[in-house]
Amino acid sequence: MKALWKPLLVAAFLLGFLPYPAAAYLEKGTIAPDFEATGLDGKDVHLSDFKGKVIILKLGTTWCPDCVGMTKDLLAAGEYLKENDVVVVDVFIQETAKTVSSYLKGKEFLMPFIPLLDNGKAHRAYQVYLIPRLVIIDRDFKIAHDGLRLSGEMLREKVDLLSEKKASRPQ
Repeated sequence: MKALWKPLLVAAFLLGFLPYPAAAYLEKGTIAPDFEATGLDGKDVHLSDFKGKVIILKLGTTWCPDCVGMTKDLLAAGEYLKENDVVVVDVFIQETAKTVSSYLKGKEFLMPFIPLLDNGKAHRAYQVYLIPRLVIIDRDFKIAHDGLRLSGEMLREKVDLLSEKKASRPQ
C-alpha cells in the first residue's frame, strides 16, 4: 500500500494540471491583449498598431520544429494572406536579434510580416505555455482563434470567415 501512494500522487498532479494550458487560451470574441515588443530595427511596436487588419500572431522560437513548420505554412500562404489584407506578427520568445535575423535570412514574405523580440510582455499577455501559439485577431481586435498550429487549409478557412465579415460590413 505504501508503494502505491507515489504513483497516485503523480497521477493526481498530472490530472490536476494538464487542463490548465488549454484554459490559458483566450476565448473567441474577447478583446486581444495588447503588448509592446521590439522589432529587429530596434523600434518598439504595439500589437494594437495593426488594429483594423486581420492579424496572425505567432508566438514561438527559431529552434522549435513546429514553429519552423508554422513559418513554412505562413510562407506558403503568403500571397493568399496578402490578398486578404492579413498581417503576420511573429513574436520570438527568448531569442536575440542576431538569431532571428539569421533565421529569417533568405525567406521571402509576400504578406506584411513583422518579426518582434519578446521582452516578456507578449509571453505574459498571452500566457504562453506551449509553442508555437497561433492567435488570429479580427479587424475589431477581437480573438477569432487561439491555439496551436493550424494546417494551411484550416488557416485559410478562418481567414475566409473574417474576409466574409469584411465584405458583409456596411461601407
